[in-house]
Amino acid sequence: MKTFFITGGAGFIGGNFILNLVRTGQAKIINYDKLTYAGNLDTLSSIKIDPNYI
Repeated sequence: MKTFFITGGAGFIGGNFILNLVRTGQAKIINYDKLTYAGNLDTLSSIKIDPNYI
């Protein structure tokens, strides 16, 4: 299983990229975001309990 370090994961593009990776079930994801005006963690609320998402 590969591990991905995603920067900007709370943004539109990063959030959708993370959601697609989690759906495959074959990747661990580390999300790093500054959470400025463009970040929205609600986008990722459906996967926050997923063991492969940090």
